[in-house]
Amino acid sequence: MSEMTIREARVRLFRVPPAAALEDATHVVTHVELITVTLRTDAHEATGLSYTAGVGGSAVAAMLRDDCLPHLVGRDGGDARALWAAMRGHLYRTGFGATTTLALAAMDTALWELRAQAEGLPLWRLAGAGTPGIRAYASLIDLSPPDSLAERLTQLREQGYRWFKIKVGMPDIADDLARLTAAREAIGPDDRLSIDANMGFDLEEAVRRAKAFDRFGLEWLEEPLPAEDVAGHAALRKRCGIPVAVGESLYTPEEVARYLEAGAVDIVQADIARIGGITPWLAVARMAEAAGRPVAPHYMAEWAVHLLPAAPNALVLENVLGAGLAELGIADPPLHVEKGRALPPEGAGHGLRFRLDGNPHEVPLGPPLFTPQRSRK
Repeated sequence: MSEMTIREARVRLFRVPPAAALEDATHVVTHVELITVTLRTDAHEATGLSYTAGVGGSAVAAMLRDDCLPHLVGRDGGDARALWAAMRGHLYRTGFGATTTLALAAMDTALWELRAQAEGLPLWRLAGAGTPGIRAYASLIDLSPPDSLAERLTQLREQGYRWFKIKVGMPDIADDLARLTAAREAIGPDDRLSIDANMGFDLEEAVRRAKAFDRFGLEWLEEPLPAEDVAGHAALRKRCGIPVAVGESLYTPEEVARYLEAGAVDIVQADIARIGGITPWLAVARMAEAAGRPVAPHYMAEWAVHLLPAAPNALVLENVLGAGLAELGIADPPLHVEKGRALPPEGAGHGLRFRLDGNPHEVPLGPPLFTPQRSRK
C-alpha cells in the first residue's frame, strides 16, 4: 500500500449557534450544522467540511458513517477527482439532492486537503491558481431597520469593504425600499450593493420589485424565485434590468447546466458544499466560464478564498458575517480581509486549524447501523 492509503476515516457533527442573528425573509437560522470528515494515512491527517443551515445534519453524518467512509478506507487518497467519481457512483441509486451531495462534499474537501498536505502546497495552488487573493463582499443576513442597517454598513466601510449584500423580501415593498435607501445613502453612490430575496417571490412579484429596486444601481438580485423554477428565472431576466444570481440552492452540476442552457442566470453562485465539493465546483466554474458567466460562490469562504483565484471568471467572495468558521468556534484563523480583499492562510492545504475535541456543540453519533454494501465501482 502507498503512503496515501487511507487508514482511518471519521465523521463528526456539530450544531453551533451563529455568532450573530441570521434571518431573512423566508428563514431564521438558529443553528449551523457542521459535518467534518477526517482522513488519516500513515503520514498525514486531513479534515474537510460540509454544512447545513440547521436542518438535516444528522442525516448527512449518518450517510457518511454508514455508507460512505467505510468505502474509502483502504483506498489510495491521492486522486480526489477519481475518488469523487467513484463515490458518486457508489451513491448513485440514492439520487442526488442535499443529503447525498453534502456527504460527498465533506469527503471531497478532506481528500483535496490530504493531497495538498502530501504535496506541501496551499490549496489555491493545487486548485490551479497562480497567485492568491480575491475581492470580498460583506454579506448581512438580517432584517434590521434602516437606521441600524446604515450604522452597520458604515462600520463595515470603515473596515475597508466596498461591496455589500443585504436582504430583501419584506411583506411590504415599502420596507424593502426604506432599507435600500438607507443602505445606498450609507455606502455612497460608488460602492457595490447586491440584494438577496431567498426565493421569496413569484415571477410577477419579482418583476414588480425589480423595477422598483432598479434605481439603486444593484449588482445582482439573488434567488428571486424558487430554485426549481428555471423557466421563471429565464423570463425574469428578459423583464428585469438587474442581473440575476442563482446557485446556492442547486445541488448538482446538471442543475447548473440547465440554468445556463435556458439563459436563466447572470451570476453563478454554486455553493462548494451543496454542489458536492471542490471537484464538482471547479467543473461548474469551467462550465460557467464557457457560457460567459462569472462565479461568486455562496458561503464556504474558507474554501472559496482558495478556489476563486483558480477560476478565470471569478467575481467576488462572500463573507457571511456571524457564520465564519472562526466565529462558530470550529476552526482558526478567521478569514483575513484587508481593504476588501480576502487572502488565504499560509501553509499547505486550506491552512485551517480545526478545534473539534472538547467542543461543547458536538452531537454524539452512534455506531454504524449495519455493515455497508460495497459498490463494484
